[in-house]
Amino acid sequence: MKDKVKNTFKTLGITLPIDYNSSKNYINILTCDNIESYKKGLKNSLKIYNNFDFDTLVFKIEFLHNEDSLFDDLEKSITILNRFMDICKLKKPNFMKKTIFKDKNNIKKEAILFYWDLSTNKVKIKSFIKEILFLNEDGFLELHSSTLFLDTKKNIVFSFYDNKNIKILCNDNNNLKKVCKKYKNVITEKSF
Repeated sequence: MKDKVKNTFKTLGITLPIDYNSSKNYINILTCDNIESYKKGLKNSLKIYNNFDFDTLVFKIEFLHNEDSLFDDLEKSITILNRFMDICKLKKPNFMKKTIFKDKNNIKKEAILFYWDLSTNKVKIKSFIKEILFLNEDGFLELHSSTLFLDTKKNIVFSFYDNKNIKILCNDNNNLKKVCKKYKNVITEKSF
């Protein structure tokens, strides 16, 4: 699994955190225009998600790597991970990876990536999307910025960019063109 994910990122020319603007082939889809239309957003998000065959789920928790605040940050991160797993009804991750890096402000941070094989772990995607759509109404903020669905066979990365937008990165333009054709009325940005 680790090698499949690594190969997908390499093929797409991306690293975590993803700089979506540097990717050659991507689309941005607006699923709903405001929180009042969350039912429409939920329906659109589920339809778009079901256009793909995702085999891997990656969830990232991130915290400051500062000895003074590490415990509090780590405790909060574990709470975030547990809530995510509860919402999605996920079992123990198949794989974990820890990295230390410096952010764009040169601040040392630590990230732990959790990987699930979706052939053995079924995610409760409807509950997950509902939680994202309610970000403005006490929803779970960390969900959208930390969660990636991958199709490692076709090298596709799918993420909920925020509570209204989906980002899809892909190596083969044809996979994006199919989605663009189906959802042309809600595509807000594309690059391919």
